[in-house]
This record gives sequence, C-alpha cells and structure tokens, in this order.
Amino acid sequence: MIEFTAIFSYAHTIIAFFGMSFNLFLIYLAIFQTPKVIKSYSTLIVNFATTDFFACFFDFFVQQRIIPAGKTLGYISNGVCKFISPEACYVGYSLMLHFLSHSLWSLLLSFSYRYYILFHPSPQRITIVLILFLVYSPSLLQWISFLWAQDEPAEIVEILHAKFPNYTLEGQVVTGTKNIFCFSALYTILHMTLPITPVYICILILRNRIIARLSFQGVNMTKNTKNLHTQLLMALTYQAIIPGFYLFSVGSYALGQFGIYNHPALEYFTFSSFLFIPFLSPLASFIFVTPYRNFILRKVHKNSIMDFSSTPQNPTSLAYIG
Repeated sequence: MIEFTAIFSYAHTIIAFFGMSFNLFLIYLAIFQTPKVIKSYSTLIVNFATTDFFACFFDFFVQQRIIPAGKTLGYISNGVCKFISPEACYVGYSLMLHFLSHSLWSLLLSFSYRYYILFHPSPQRITIVLILFLVYSPSLLQWISFLWAQDEPAEIVEILHAKFPNYTLEGQVVTGTKNIFCFSALYTILHMTLPITPVYICILILRNRIIARLSFQGVNMTKNTKNLHTQLLMALTYQAIIPGFYLFSVGSYALGQFGIYNHPALEYFTFSSFLFIPFLSPLASFIFVTPYRNFILRKVHKNSIMDFSSTPQNPTSLAYIG
C-alpha cells in the first residue's frame, strides 16, 4: 500500500521551505531594492510576501489532511504541531486558512491600487496600511470565529470511525468540527470558497482597464514609469493565474464533502494544492519586475565569477583562453 502520509509530508516540507525562503527574499527586495517611483506599492508587496510566508509556515507546522464526513469535518495533522498538542494543530490550521483567504483579497487590492494610481497620486503609506487592515478584517474575523468551531478530538475520532471503519486513526492527532453548519465553521467555509469567482471577475475587469489606460496615447507619464506599471501588471496577472490551484483544492474537498468519493490521496491533496499558491506567487516579482530581476541576476553573475576565479586553473587551458 502506498504510504501517502510520508509522501505528502515530504512534499509539504520541501515546498513550504522554499516558499518561506522565496517570500523572505521578496520582503528584502521590496524594502531595499524598490525604485522610488513605486515605493508606496512596496507596502502591498511586503503584505503579500508576509501573508504567503506565514501561509507556508503554518502549512509546514500542521501538514493537514482534511476528512469530510457528512456534516462533520475531521483533520489529521502530520506536522510538528503533533508533538505539541491537538489544540496547537487546530490553532495553526485556522491561522493557515486565514492567511490563504487574506492572500486572495490582497491580490484584488493590488490590482485596485495599480488602477487607482493611473488617475491619482500615490496614497501615503499610512493610508495604504489602514486600507490593508480593512481588507484584512474579514480574514481576521474568520480566524477568530473558527477557533470556536473545534470539538473534542475523541468525538471526532468516534464519528470518523463510524463513517470510515477502514481508516487507521490510532496514534494520529485528530481534531475537527462535528457540525459544519454552525456559524464558526460555516463562515470559514463560505469565506474560503464563495469570494473566488467575484474576486476574479473584478480582477479581470481591472486588468483590462489598466491595459487600456497604459495603451492610451494621452497618458502623461515617463517611459520608465510606464514600463514599471506594465511589469507590475504582468506580475499581478501571473499571480492571478496561480490561485487557480484553489479550484483543485475545492474540487478534491467537494468530492468528499458531497460523498462522491473519499480517498486518503484526495484528503491530502486538498491542502497540497493550496500550498502551491504562496510557493509560486513571489516568483512573479522575481521574473517580471525588472529592478528585482536585475538585482538577482547581478548577484548570480557575481557569485559565478567568484566561483570561477577561486577554481584552480589548468595552465594549458589558460593558454587556449589567451
């Protein structure tokens, strides 16, 4: 039998590690390598990277398997939280969920900001911070409310045993919610699933309007500023595609929730798909934002020259170079 726990645990560990590293590096670039012309936007980049960093961190912390069982949701945690307590796993899981939901709202805010400054001066940083807090409020409420949805692990184990007698739950750290129709759980489920479609529609509308504005010959901005706007739009467009992994996650969850098909691989796959979002997102800025890309290329080029110069050379080969 395939050992799904080990496979997915290794995958989560590796992807989460690189995701945290990428996002920490993006925070550094946003703070120290952002051109003055888009300096205010760096606040949103830091928000994005910080959100994705903690999404990766808490995914590594819990490494969650979700088991839909009718109106009950069970969770098996395989991360380091299992060495602490079931409560620590549940809190870590709720934090991970709220960072993932805030990431989606942050993407919409980033597109809105790019559209706004095409017509108005860049807002002050304190204004951006206040707006960020307002955008963060629904996710914060989700986290707080979801903490009240936890039920006794022994009761969840009993329900899962009755529903899936072939599942091995002994020795596992199990948490969950007996009734997902209570407000605490239902708000989280709806907030994690329903906004995706309207948010994407808004993003597509904003993207088209930004492109139309940048293409308009009467726009009064320097060539460099216009290029930076275009680069950031490309990065945002790439980031807008990445959350398509939501569809895989929601799909695998729905198969189990509606009783269509239950399997450990699908139950692990739900959050494995989610993890690719904060892992891939910072790569958009590395690739498409020229100041960041040039900084990375300079560092890579410098290190490659240092490695070459420190390597002992064969006099014969040097003669051919000369």
